Amino acid sequence: MEEQNANHSAGTGEFDFFGQGSKYFGIVVVNFLLTVLSLGLYYPWAKERSRKYLWSETEFEGSAFSFHGTGKEMFRGFVIAYGIIVGLLIIAAFVPFFFIVFILGMAILFPLALFGAWRYRVTRTSWRGIYFTFDGNFTEFLNLFVVQSLLTLVTFGLYGSWMRVKLQKYLFSHTRFGQLQLGFNGDGLDLFVINLGALLITPTLGIYYPFYVRNRFNFTANYTYLTDGNQKANVYSHLRGSTAFETLLGNAFIIVFTLGLGAPWAMMRKLKMYFEHLEMPDAFDYDALEQQEGAYHDATGDEMADILDVGLDF
Repeated sequence: MEEQNANHSAGTGEFDFFGQGSKYFGIVVVNFLLTVLSLGLYYPWAKERSRKYLWSETEFEGSAFSFHGTGKEMFRGFVIAYGIIVGLLIIAAFVPFFFIVFILGMAILFPLALFGAWRYRVTRTSWRGIYFTFDGNFTEFLNLFVVQSLLTLVTFGLYGSWMRVKLQKYLFSHTRFGQLQLGFNGDGLDLFVINLGALLITPTLGIYYPFYVRNRFNFTANYTYLTDGNQKANVYSHLRGSTAFETLLGNAFIIVFTLGLGAPWAMMRKLKMYFEHLEMPDAFDYDALEQQEGAYHDATGDEMADILDVGLDF
């Protein structure tokens, strides 16, 4: 790292997170009340408020990120996503072997949700006025998802770690930030070992969980890289197990002793832990980045991901 700093005049590549539990608590309370009073219809606008706050409190090189998604976009996606699922249920009810029809339909919706949610969240995010872009193809992603799912099925789930890495590689490799392309070179075996370790140490009553969180976060961060076509440099995480243990144990006490009301404070502490231990490579001049493509406005996949509880927790 010192050698890189000597050779490049770019910035430090450090993140900061300034989110406050009290402010986020206010957003959560208002979102909850308006969502209940509107019988759930306000939910897309609630997501807009939450994301805009979280993005704006996250800084890189002294400049905050911005989320440009709107409640209107997400509401439209919300309606379409529910319409697809309800339509699938209606069709399945009147078609022989409806259970098979429903399962096949849902098998397509899961990759649609993952692909669409990533595309929407990435392309509606900007930094210093520069939007992230995504040029993935859903047909390609669907084919990849089907093959990986079959391999996971025939191995009784053992191949799941390799599947997750393959999907992550596809999504990352089609994501750009200005002239920089994102990439991921992690290996499924490494993730399998991390997941297996968490499974084997389950009897520790959760004591190992913070170390699993550390290992999982460091795996993604340290195998993620940026390239401008001429050089490639890795992102770096220096999150330690002791830090994760202290933060997450503190969060557990906050949530338990406040009967859940302290969840916004716990979330801010967790995000602060992640961002303040993450560094971007200093091999690039981030001040020279330029916009490459336009943004994407279809939030259907994003809403589908929420409905199906498909997480983007890479």
